[in-house]
Amino acid sequence: MRLDEVIRGIAITDRRGIFDAEISGLSADSRRVGPGQLFVAVRGVSQDGHDHIPEALRRGALGVMGEAWPESADEIARANVVLVPNARRALALAAANFYGQPSRKLLVAGVTGTNGKTTVTYVLESIIRAASKKVGVIGTVDCRYGNKTLPLAHTTPDAVTLQATLGEMVDAGVSHVAMEVSSHALDQERVAGLHFKVAGFTNFSQDHLDYHGDLDTYFEAKARLFSEFLRKSRARGRMAVVNVDDPKGAEIVERWGGKTLKVSLDPKSDADLVALEAHYGLDGIKATVRTSKGVWEITSPLIGPHNLNNILVAMGMALAMGFSKQRILRGLEQLERVPGRLDRVPDAQGRAVFVDYAHTPDALSKAISALRPLVKGRLIVVFGCGGDRDQHKRDPMGRAVAAGADAAVVTNDNPRNEDPKAIAQAVEKGLLAGGFTKGQAIAAKTFVVELDRRHAIRLAIEAAGPDDAVLIAGKGHENYQIVGKEKHRFEDRDEARRILAGEPPPPPMVFEDATGEVTADQVEDALEILAEAPASALPVTQSVDPSSIVDEVDMEPDIVAEEADEDDLVMIVEESESSEGGGTGDPPAPQKT
Repeated sequence: MRLDEVIRGIAITDRRGIFDAEISGLSADSRRVGPGQLFVAVRGVSQDGHDHIPEALRRGALGVMGEAWPESADEIARANVVLVPNARRALALAAANFYGQPSRKLLVAGVTGTNGKTTVTYVLESIIRAASKKVGVIGTVDCRYGNKTLPLAHTTPDAVTLQATLGEMVDAGVSHVAMEVSSHALDQERVAGLHFKVAGFTNFSQDHLDYHGDLDTYFEAKARLFSEFLRKSRARGRMAVVNVDDPKGAEIVERWGGKTLKVSLDPKSDADLVALEAHYGLDGIKATVRTSKGVWEITSPLIGPHNLNNILVAMGMALAMGFSKQRILRGLEQLERVPGRLDRVPDAQGRAVFVDYAHTPDALSKAISALRPLVKGRLIVVFGCGGDRDQHKRDPMGRAVAAGADAAVVTNDNPRNEDPKAIAQAVEKGLLAGGFTKGQAIAAKTFVVELDRRHAIRLAIEAAGPDDAVLIAGKGHENYQIVGKEKHRFEDRDEARRILAGEPPPPPMVFEDATGEVTADQVEDALEILAEAPASALPVTQSVDPSSIVDEVDMEPDIVAEEADEDDLVMIVEESESSEGGGTGDPPAPQKT
C-alpha cells in the first residue's frame, strides 16, 4: 500500500518525502521494524519513540511518523516523514487503512466496564453462533474465530495487532465480532479507527488506579467508548446498551446522546430490558424479562444476579445487532460456561468449589453475594491481591470478604516483584476491620494466611463440609502464577480438580522470600514431596522472554501494567535486558501482502 493511502484521513501538521512509496507494514517498535515499513514514534512514560527513529531507519524503515522532528535532521535527510499531533491515534488510523478498514466489513460489538466484559462477550458469541453466523471474539481469555484460538497479551490488543486480526477475520468469513474494550485501550487510542455497531456498558467500580491515578480519570477513559468512538463510528444504526442500575449508567447515556437500550434488574424500572422475576441456583438462572418485543422466559447456566445483569447487556447488544427472540433464547441456553467466572469445578461427589476471576473489591463482593444465599453451610474464600498493581484495593478486598464470607485463606496472586508478606498484611487490615480474626486453622469469621496458593486451595477444600462451598478468587481462567520475573504454570481450576479427585499433590512452589533468599524450610518441604511425587505431577516453570512482554502503560519494554480484567503476562523488564536497544514495545503483527 502506498504511504499516501496509509495516512489518508489522518490529521497532519507537516510532511516531507515521496508519498507514493510502497509501505510493507507498520511498527511502533524500533527493534522489530522491518524493511519498507512505516515506523510510528510514540511517546511513553519513560521512553520516547522519537529517540529511536535512527535505529528504525537503520533497520530499513521507509518512512517515519511522529509528533516532532528529530533533534538531528541529518539522520532523516532521505526519509519520508509525516508529523501528526497525536501519534497514538495516527498509528491506529494508519493500521485501519493498511489492513483495509476491516471493521467496516464487520458488525462490531464492543463492551466496556470494570467487570463483566468477558461474560458479555461469551454470551453474545453463543447467541451469534445460534444464529448460524461466523463470529470472532477478542478479549481477556483469548482471541478466537473459526477453528483458530490465539493467546492475547492484553484484553484489547495494540492497534496494529487489532486491525491485523480483524482483517484476518474478514478473510476467514467472519461477519460479527464481540470484543472487550479496556480502559487502557481507550486511553491509548487503540480502538481509534474501529467502527462499532453497538457499544455496551456493564458497570463501574474501583480498579487500575495504579494506571489512571483516580476514579474520575478512570471513568473518563471508559466513557470515551461512547462519547467519542461510538459517535465517530460510520456503522449504520449505532446503538448503546447500558446497565442503568449502575450509578454511572445515566452519565454514560448522557455522554453518548444517541439511541440507547437500557437494562435493569429492578422490576419497577422503565428500562428497555427489565428482569421482572428471577430465580437463582447453583445450576443457573431462570428469569422473566420484559423486552420491547414482549415478555421472555430465559434460562442460563450462569450464577448470580450480577451475571443476569451481564446477560441483559448481551441480550440488548444482540437485539441491537438484529437478532431475533428465537436466536437469543437458544444462544442463552446453549452457553455451557464462561471460563473462570463462577466456574464450578467438576466433582464426582458434588462438592461445591468455584473458580472466579474476581480481583476487584466490587467483583469479589458480587461473587460472594451470588453464592452466599445458595450455600447452606459455610462459604470459604481463597484470595489474594496482585503485586506491583493498585495497592488501594487491597484493604477493600479484605473488607469485601469479611462482609460476606464465613472464613478465608489469604494467599499469593501474582506477587511479582513485591514482598508477598507485605501484600498479605495490607489485605489482613481489611479483614480485621471487617470483624475477622487471624488464626492458624479455618474457623468461623477467621482467616488464615498461606502464601503457597496450591496449599491454600487444599486447606480450603479439605476444611469444607458437605454443605459448604469454596470460592477460589482472583485468577479465573489464568494458567500461571507470576513471582518475581518468572511465570510458573499454575491454574486454580486444575489444582482444585486434582484435590477433589484425591490425586497426590505436586511439590510446593518454592519462592524467594522478601530478602530474595530461598528459605531452608521451603527447600526441605519441597525435597520431601519431590521424593514421593510422580514425575507427571512436577510443575512447569517458564522464564518469561522480556521481548515478548507488551506494556499496558505506554507500550514500552521497561514498565508493564495489567488490565483488569484484565489478563496479562506481566513483569518488570529492565531496559538493559534488551540487547537491541529501545523502542516502544509493540508486539509483531501479521503484515499485509
